[in-house]
Amino acid sequence: MALKEVLIEQIEKNHKNISFYEEHLSTLPRGSLHSITVKGSKQYYLKYYNDRGKRREISVEKQEFEIIRNQLQMRDQIERWIQELNEDIKVAEKTLKNIIREEK
Repeated sequence: MALKEVLIEQIEKNHKNISFYEEHLSTLPRGSLHSITVKGSKQYYLKYYNDRGKRREISVEKQEFEIIRNQLQMRDQIERWIQELNEDIKVAEKTLKNIIREEK
């Protein structure tokens, strides 16, 4: 298999992976978790910006706090993976472009 075909295959594979990860991201919460101590008891909040750019804050039960924290960590990890895949695509496309130019 020539390098050209390998690069094309890798670019397509990365695009598919990005689509899969973006679909998974849509199921995960956005924002950050905060806790406030009021009268000796902790209250937990998820703060985020909605689609219109307005800041929202919702109360989170103590039992849900760990679950949401894990989901936010997973969201951060997936966003890093997407960024790495996009960088790989740029490098592969640049290399592919150079190979095509050399063939001419």
